[in-house]
Amino acid sequence: MVFKYSNSAQDNFLKTSNPIKKDKNFFCALGDSFMLKNEYRKAIKEYLVSLMIDKNNVCAIKGASKAYKNLKEYDKAIKHLKNARDIYSFDSEIYYELGLNYLLNGNNIHAQKNFKRTIKLRPDDKNAQIKLALTHELSGEDDMAILVYNAIIEKYPDYIPAMYSLANLYIENKIYDKAIILFKEILKINPEYYRANLGIGLCMDKLENYTQAARFYKKYISKKPNSQTARALVGRICEIYSNKRFNQNKKNKLKIISN
Repeated sequence: MVFKYSNSAQDNFLKTSNPIKKDKNFFCALGDSFMLKNEYRKAIKEYLVSLMIDKNNVCAIKGASKAYKNLKEYDKAIKHLKNARDIYSFDSEIYYELGLNYLLNGNNIHAQKNFKRTIKLRPDDKNAQIKLALTHELSGEDDMAILVYNAIIEKYPDYIPAMYSLANLYIENKIYDKAIILFKEILKINPEYYRANLGIGLCMDKLENYTQAARFYKKYISKKPNSQTARALVGRICEIYSNKRFNQNKKNKLKIISN
C-alpha cells in the first residue's frame, strides 16, 4: 500500500534528525487536527503513517478507528480496535469504542460484552451503562433494559439521560403512569427540558386525558415553536378541542331531548 504524505508532513519528516523517534507523534497529532475539521480520510492517512512507524501507537490506532466510525466503516474501526485491545487489554476507552462500533453495526451481543467490560474497568462510566441498556432494548430485552436504567437512576438520581430513556421505554410498553412520573421528575431537575413536556402530553393523550395532553403540548410548543413536532401538535390540539366541542354539543342535544 502506498501512502501520499501531505507537504507539511514531508517537510517535517525531511528536516527531523531522528524521524522514527519523533514523527510518529507528529503524524498522530496531524491526524487529530484533521479530525477536528471533520476531514476523516485525511486523518486516516496520517494515522496510518504513524502506525507504519510504530504499529503499537495507541493514539494512532484509536484515532484511525474513530475516523472510520465517523465514515460509518465500522468493520475497519473494529479491526483497528481489536488490534489495540490485544496490546492494551486494560484500556477502558478501547472497549467502549468497540461497543459503540458493534452497536452501530447492529451486533448487539458483542456490543453488550464490550460495554460490560468498559463498566468493569470504569464502574462510574454512565455513558457505557446507558449504551448497555440500549443494547438490551434493541435486542428486545426490555425487562433487562429497565433493570439497567433503574440501577443507573438509583445510583445517579439526577441523571436525566437515563430517566428520559426509561420513560420512553415505558411509553413503548404502554406503562404510561410510570413514564409520567419520570418525565415530571425530569422537569423538577431541569424545568427547561422541553422534551419531558412532550412526553407527558403523549402519555396523557394515550390515557384519554385530553385536557392535560393539550396543556403539556402547549408547553412544548412554547419552547420549540418552529419545530416540525410543534406544527404537528398544533393540529392535534385543534383536533382535541374540536372533539371536545362535538362531544359537548352531543351532550347538550341529549339533555334537550330528555327534557
